[in-house]
Amino acid sequence: MHLPVYDERGGAFARLRNRRVLLYWPHGLGDFVHLGFVLPLLEPSNSYYVTRFGDDFVHLYDGCEYAEPLYSGVALPGDGSLMGARHLGLNFKKIRNRMTPMHVPEPLRAHVERARIDTVLYTDYPEREGTLPFPFHTKARALARDLVTRERLATLPLNAPLQSGLTFTAPPDVTARIEECLRAFVEKGDALVIVAAGGHTNPRKRWPDEHVRAFALALRERNGRSKVIAVDERTSSQIGREPGIAPTTQDLFGDRSLPFAHVLTTLIRASGGFVGVASGPLHAALAIGGRPIVGIWLAHYPDWYDESHEGSVHLVGPYPYEKRMDCRKATTTLPLSLRARVVPFPDRIPNADDAVRALASILPDSVRK
Repeated sequence: MHLPVYDERGGAFARLRNRRVLLYWPHGLGDFVHLGFVLPLLEPSNSYYVTRFGDDFVHLYDGCEYAEPLYSGVALPGDGSLMGARHLGLNFKKIRNRMTPMHVPEPLRAHVERARIDTVLYTDYPEREGTLPFPFHTKARALARDLVTRERLATLPLNAPLQSGLTFTAPPDVTARIEECLRAFVEKGDALVIVAAGGHTNPRKRWPDEHVRAFALALRERNGRSKVIAVDERTSSQIGREPGIAPTTQDLFGDRSLPFAHVLTTLIRASGGFVGVASGPLHAALAIGGRPIVGIWLAHYPDWYDESHEGSVHLVGPYPYEKRMDCRKATTTLPLSLRARVVPFPDRIPNADDAVRALASILPDSVRK
């Protein structure tokens, strides 16, 4: 298969019109969430489709009006090597905005042909790390600056929080299966809180296991009807040994062929609160909104990633302050109305009690005795 392949550099993609564009997006769950903020800003005369090897993430786009998901037939995230070629046979460093041979395996190939794809965008989604000023201060906004013409950007409401183009809902039959499993652990009247403690791309992000367990116990002491579910399987070796403390999604759902994106979004919508480190589940919770959210930032600074959310508070540990991340342009140029609500911890990692107090400060009834 030969198609013109573009990246984000040089503005060539932003000038395309009336194309059927495949967004090849071999990135993490958080980056899939952030793409949802970029899509409504793109040139509307084009039709957009999104894929990667890893349908667990692609399912996040089910029901999206801005981009249709195309499935690779591979559930777990990977680079396609097991299907014959890494990243569709494309080398990001050699993209030149021209016709390029691609290796597209079945069943993805059939989906691409059925959608009549005539253009591919493959961006490495560069990490700006707070170096760009408002209004391009977040990673997603910085990408939009490269993918959208200046004329169109001038017409967009960049002074307000961007709205996601994702629905964050699973199909009704899948939702029913997830909720059925959930009822075995959470009863009517329970206060459910989701915890995401793992940083898969950067070990420095991780909230230590002992804090997760202590958090679940502290919530139970305040409210005997509190229940905690950990969405990161890394915690199951310790937490799962004491039944009912904080089972993981693996403990609850096992091997039920449920896409992780559907499990995560259904759990978030069923919850009364969310606590998580700066990884995909936290970014999803912030984009969904509608509940108290506590972010725990141990490697980066919150102003660089998510749109402001009035129902959230972010606990920032010592490393970002050691590196003066709060002094970068992404924060110093932000209007106060768009800045994250931050509680600084320059001398230690925020612990379980800190997270409980932060959750209580947003919605006291969720953790009050």
